[in-house]
Amino acid sequence: MRGRGTKGLLTAAVAAVMLAAMAVSCGGSDGVSRHVRDRKAYALGQEHGERAVGLRDNEAALQDALLDVRARITNIHDRLGAQASADYERGFTDYIKAHDDSLARVLF
Repeated sequence: MRGRGTKGLLTAAVAAVMLAAMAVSCGGSDGVSRHVRDRKAYALGQEHGERAVGLRDNEAALQDALLDVRARITNIHDRLGAQASADYERGFTDYIKAHDDSLARVLF
């Protein structure tokens, strides 16, 4: 996949793992959306969002991290339910949107 632009590679990776942008309305006093029910899943998503931001300059590692996030979303959904997986994904996307605008624009 070398030779492609960073934006194209990241866009393809995101399409492959089907991470969708989520509209977030913050309502909690701690900045967490009022729609979040599973705060542990949300916090884990934020942790993985932080890792992704740290990998933004390493395309291969970032792509692997995005695939891992997609797998975790599925695993959390299967084991803990739809709400927990949605909260994990929301934590992931919220962190990236809050901490790296340029990466967020490419991914979401």
